[in-house]
Amino acid sequence: MQNIWEVWPDALTGAECDAIVARAEHYAPAEATIGFSDTLRSDAGYRTSTIRWFDVSREKDIVARVMDFVRCSNRTNFGVDVDAPFEVQFTEYRATNKGHYDWHQDVWLESPRPYARKLSVVVQLSAPDEYKGGEFEFFGIQNPGPNFAGRGSMLIFPSFLQHRVLPVTEGLRRSLVTWIEGPNWR
Repeated sequence: MQNIWEVWPDALTGAECDAIVARAEHYAPAEATIGFSDTLRSDAGYRTSTIRWFDVSREKDIVARVMDFVRCSNRTNFGVDVDAPFEVQFTEYRATNKGHYDWHQDVWLESPRPYARKLSVVVQLSAPDEYKGGEFEFFGIQNPGPNFAGRGSMLIFPSFLQHRVLPVTEGLRRSLVTWIEGPNWR
């Protein structure tokens, strides 16, 4: 059966989630921006979070683990021409600044580059009791809901789907995000 998106509950173990959070400490934190290329800018009304860019060449085990799920999901659900992720982002949404990310999509359709983001992957690194708010939603289609709330759960979806993360009202929500790229959409 084909899905618009797919959730893998318990894709990663608690120990794997702990290891990702620990590795994030080795990367410099930055305030998240919006836009692509020369339009990058900060906009706290639209997006408030702290991000850390992982070095994909150093984190090959994380990339390989995610790609195991992506290959299976792509074969069953999406059937798009993909290669691999070239960016991996660790994200923290804090209640202290109402961490959120308003409606957006992960593709840059007017990009001059010969490749594009095809599938987006979000891994939930926080347990549901560690924060309130911060729900992930899609625009105009069914949302993943509680299936994607558990620590270690993984959500895979086409990068062109509009989505958002609602404000975190208590605690801290952590996630790992990557985009699986391939030749430009045709």
